[in-house]
Amino acid sequence: MKTFIHLVSVLILSIVLFACSNAHFLKEEDYRNQVTKDFEQKKQALPHGDLFTVLSNPDLSVYEQEALMFLYAYMPIGDVTDYSGDYYLENVRLSGQTRAEMPWGDKVPNELFRHFVLPIRVNNENLDDSRRVFYGELKDRVKHLSMKDAILEVNHWCHEKVVYRPSDARTSSPLASVKTAYGRCGEESTFAVAALRSVGIPARQVYTPRWAHTDDNHAWVEAWADGQWY
Repeated sequence: MKTFIHLVSVLILSIVLFACSNAHFLKEEDYRNQVTKDFEQKKQALPHGDLFTVLSNPDLSVYEQEALMFLYAYMPIGDVTDYSGDYYLENVRLSGQTRAEMPWGDKVPNELFRHFVLPIRVNNENLDDSRRVFYGELKDRVKHLSMKDAILEVNHWCHEKVVYRPSDARTSSPLASVKTAYGRCGEESTFAVAALRSVGIPARQVYTPRWAHTDDNHAWVEAWADGQWY
């Protein structure tokens, strides 16, 4: 009986993923045309090295094709050249899987998903496999919670992994922060944003270059739940 229920669950999830993957990711036609135009300009600016071959894969779904095009259109040039298309495709698929599996996946507006869940980069850190690793650790911990409670639980998890300590000027990647178990505010917030995005919660890093009362800066995190940024 348990085996039958598991098979039915897998079948339902597969149907949902298939339906999502074959619907337009860039739903508004005018916006889709603008992204396509911006993507073509990026390709023309980088004509050497076969940097965009992943988009020639005939097996890509509509979601994968348009999500990759969106990422490539607006990512820094260094990210185009330094990381493979397969790396971005894996992250696109992981974000789609998360959206299908998390209970709040269909509550996140498409615009917020595009800008604050799908992107891998947060700051100037090296990109890594944190989306896959963090989702594996966090999904069972948050899947029965509301979005607000899930945000708090992810924050507790982050505190279990990384504590505050000054570091050097270069921002460490989320997985590097786990390995050292410490980071300054810019690294802790980069880490937290990556963790929240890994479970499909829109998140962004916020900076002030200088406080009014002191010659110092700071970074923190905003997360979105149920129609509002916190």
